[in-house]
Amino acid sequence: MKTCLLTVGVLLGMFTTAGSVQAQAQRKTTLTFIWHAGDRANLLLKISEEYTRQTGVEVKAILPPLSEEYHQRIADEFAGKGSAFDLCIFDSQSMSEFASQGHVVLLNDRLKGSEKVHAADFDPAALHRYAEYPEGSGNIYALPVNQDCMGLVYRRDLFEDSKEKAAFKQKYGYDLAVPQTYDQLRDIAEFFARPDANLHGIALYGSQDYDACTSVFNNILWSFGAELWDPKTARAEGYINSPSAARALEFYKSLFAYAPDGFVNAYVPEVNKAIQEGRVALGFQWYYYFDELAAQTAGTTHKLGFDALPGQKGEDGVLRRFVTIGGQGVSISQYSSNKDEAWRFLEWFMSPEQQWKWVQGGGKSGLKAILGDPKFLDASPTNKSFSVSMGLTRDYWHLPTYPQLLQVYQRYVHQAIAGELPPQRALDLCAQEHERILKTSASSGGEQRGGSRS
Repeated sequence: MKTCLLTVGVLLGMFTTAGSVQAQAQRKTTLTFIWHAGDRANLLLKISEEYTRQTGVEVKAILPPLSEEYHQRIADEFAGKGSAFDLCIFDSQSMSEFASQGHVVLLNDRLKGSEKVHAADFDPAALHRYAEYPEGSGNIYALPVNQDCMGLVYRRDLFEDSKEKAAFKQKYGYDLAVPQTYDQLRDIAEFFARPDANLHGIALYGSQDYDACTSVFNNILWSFGAELWDPKTARAEGYINSPSAARALEFYKSLFAYAPDGFVNAYVPEVNKAIQEGRVALGFQWYYYFDELAAQTAGTTHKLGFDALPGQKGEDGVLRRFVTIGGQGVSISQYSSNKDEAWRFLEWFMSPEQQWKWVQGGGKSGLKAILGDPKFLDASPTNKSFSVSMGLTRDYWHLPTYPQLLQVYQRYVHQAIAGELPPQRALDLCAQEHERILKTSASSGGEQRGGSRS
């Protein structure tokens, strides 16, 4: 009898153990992040393979294209309180929209309780740009994952050519060099505009898609001394349509005369292709793409250089130089069923060991220890000028109504550069619509006051 009972007990134990293993297999955790498709998302997936080896947690991705669809996929999932993703990586200016509606997890308590990652580990400016809402509150809803801003890419081989240098100086009276003002940039674009030789002066965004044309225009707008709005009064009238804003838009429109045909509708692919093929002397582009461009043109006759964008002297003689910020933080979705695991992943990914892998693969960390290390400057040929450019950054409105404001702004700027409206008229109409959006939201208590960050 004892033997029978023992046998039954062993069998029951075997079934229990097998059931436990099966249950654990069924409970295997998968973390999903959403980001726009591109090299950085691919790099994050690659680095995450080590996390899977260490923990068994699989990391997957949802990767819509960099377009309006990118923002909309996140917004739609949040609106339905869906759990399609656990981690979300979205543009800095969308933080006010998503945090104000409670869609992302406040991380303050997790940071205070963590033995692995702390708010003090990050560059305060990076937390301010990518993680904080409302501005100045200290409420952290993300960790910086991809610092970025716009920069200048140029054909170094053309700029260093002795014949080109001599011809340029004879025509314009000063040396050919990386432009320090937008007037110089236009001179250079004009000088190299040789369509019969398949060479054009400049590549820049003109598309109405997502934030394309305005992400380039903002660099010029702010450097010409204009503003998107007054954050103290929440007024757009007299700011986005000021005389200096109209001059900036006239200038921006004038640059397309030196770009390849059709660039009033160009976005990332067209700009990158023109640069890769050596068809332009200058280009506006995000630093996000600079390492890729450097690798793709290695071994070709057109050598690339990278630098900060120029500024512009105003009528008051003051040189203003501002750069559009890009990049993203990584947040935890409020509707994830794996919040704790998502946080453990972030603790792991934000360790110096993993962040150095990130930097070596082209990512731009927010960790102070890395940004202050001389090795960071040597990790990429673009990092030295990147540090300068990030110190010049400003952003769009940090308001829950950002999507509506952007859509209007994009439409009118595009219509101006496409010749459908005079620049001043386009900005007057833009100001009128922005006034309505800002007033409606303010009257319903929907706005959090905050301006362009520097």
